[in-house]
Amino acid sequence: MKLITSVSFNKKLPLIIVPVTIKRGNKIWDLKFAVDTGATVSLVDIDAMSKIGYQKNESIRTTQTLTASKIETVYEFKIDSIKAIELLRNNFNVFARSLPIGLGIDGLLGLNFFKNKELTIDFKSSEIRIK
Repeated sequence: MKLITSVSFNKKLPLIIVPVTIKRGNKIWDLKFAVDTGATVSLVDIDAMSKIGYQKNESIRTTQTLTASKIETVYEFKIDSIKAIELLRNNFNVFARSLPIGLGIDGLLGLNFFKNKELTIDFKSSEIRIK
């Protein structure tokens, strides 16, 4: 039998927001991420990355991306671990850039986080499940 883990979300909000923990060394940070099934990769706000202790000069690589209003530099990092909905990913690659002010989130969980898992978003019960 496959283990199913789940977390509730507030369906009244415009985004599906879940608690996330990122670990660097022996320190753990509690963050809020939006589940974004339209994003191929996971993204962390660059200011949150800085608070966690990741600096731009530690990035694996940089690239340019076109947002709705400008061209912006995106930094790729390999983080020690990230955990959401009881799913733990170690040595996980994320991208970092500034997120729009006012979203109330620290990042986005993209499809790469859910790779090889079954993801169910149940709006009726306000629950997101991973199997």
